[in-house]
Amino acid sequence: MSKIATFTTELGTKTWEVTSKKINDFTDFSTSFEVEAEENSSVEGSPLTNERGLKKQPVSFSSTLIAQLGVDVRAEIDGWKPWVGQTGVLKIGGEVFGPNFMLKSVKVSNMVIDTKGRFHMAKLAFSFEENDEEVVGSIVATVSDNNEVQSSAANVTCSTAQKAKLKAKNFAIQRLIH
Repeated sequence: MSKIATFTTELGTKTWEVTSKKINDFTDFSTSFEVEAEENSSVEGSPLTNERGLKKQPVSFSSTLIAQLGVDVRAEIDGWKPWVGQTGVLKIGGEVFGPNFMLKSVKVSNMVIDTKGRFHMAKLAFSFEENDEEVVGSIVATVSDNNEVQSSAANVTCSTAQKAKLKAKNFAIQRLIH
């Protein structure tokens, strides 16, 4: 099995990989680094342009899903909808790529559907943008290919929503015991 890339958020991990049973890879990878600047026309003696740092880094790529290569095209398309708007860690070749990224959009095109409604092929175009939002510690403590945790448990935190769910479960268990 060869993992090409992963995107890990609170929802879990999506994987682009090539195995003996499934091919789900990507092409057309692009990113850029661009200076953010603003015009300064009113201050005498100042440069006309003030550089403000780098703009948020975009990343985009596409995947062609083909049912004959072991991909459930319809499930893959449907499975991406809840991921749009999620911030997480993008890994390429097992290495973290760039800062945290938010999945801004997934565009579906070039769909091939037969007369029985079966999805045979589609192209997904992914668009990510650098995000300043902190990701939950458990996302950062992702498991490597050899199942060793990359960070200590001291760095793992739980969101307020996750804590509320756990408290409700613990309360229910306590009622059963007493």
